[in-house]
Amino acid sequence: MDFHRDAPGRPRRESTAAIQVGVKTAVDAEEARWNFALTLFFRLVALLWMAEGLEQWRRILAPAAGAFLDNSEAVIAATIFFAVLNLIAAVGLWLIAPWGGVVWMLTLFAQIFVATIKPTFFVGGAWIRLLDGVLFAAYLFLSWRANAAANDSRIFERLAEVLRQWGRPRREE
Repeated sequence: MDFHRDAPGRPRRESTAAIQVGVKTAVDAEEARWNFALTLFFRLVALLWMAEGLEQWRRILAPAAGAFLDNSEAVIAATIFFAVLNLIAAVGLWLIAPWGGVVWMLTLFAQIFVATIKPTFFVGGAWIRLLDGVLFAAYLFLSWRANAAANDSRIFERLAEVLRQWGRPRREE
């Protein structure tokens, strides 16, 4: 039995065609370049976050001095938070999953907050805030460029056109 043939008298349909309204058929070179750069950035940050998560697990399982539970409740909570969520964010970033970026942002801002309150919590001290700021700025730039290349949008030109139209009086028809 041939499922691709229509009934006699009807025009033949393409059974594998998908409805694609407003979708580009091919990826251009600029879009591919920026998507690759963003993917590479996510994978490098995933490796960094994996190392940070494993460092937090080292603090839990083999503390440098004394027992892990001898620390204050705030340090214990922060260590467990980063030990779990850094590894989850690393997996999500490596997979280029949308939830990975969300978890990464959560841990990034939490890391900046904790590094501001207690600079000795992270290896590298206060430099961690600078690194996190650079990573955040790089993410914003790369995602903006990848989206601009994918949409081929000229946002500033559109904004200028809207502002020009906004200043003109409307014609009554």
